[in-house]
Amino acid sequence: MPTTIRLSASDVRQLRRTAESIARRYNGTRRFAIEIGERSSLNTGRTAMNIRSISNDPDWEDTDLFTTHEWRRIRDRHELANGKALFDLYIYERPGIGEVGDLVCNVQAEIDAQGLAAIHADAEKNVWERPARQELRE
Repeated sequence: MPTTIRLSASDVRQLRRTAESIARRYNGTRRFAIEIGERSSLNTGRTAMNIRSISNDPDWEDTDLFTTHEWRRIRDRHELANGKALFDLYIYERPGIGEVGDLVCNVQAEIDAQGLAAIHADAEKNVWERPARQELRE
């Protein structure tokens, strides 16, 4: 099992498309800026973009936002913790090129060794889930 993962181009497109779709529920803006949260552990002070690497709490209430990173960082190779990663994405209005407006919502992305596994909105689990692979039939 790999200890790191780099999302495929189709996973990145799916994540962006779903995150923007969720944001449109709250805001009619045509364009959005997405940033990836880096959280810090309230217990150890360690920081990470992958929440699973610093928290075992299913609701990660033992973490706090430390900073955010540009969307392009989603294409980096990310370390998995016990085969999984969880990212907290911040979706902002984008009034103009290079401008970031008000926060619209948060979206969470679950990743495993196969890539993007599920996308959640703050109040709704599994807004999108990776389709189950169909077994080859003889």
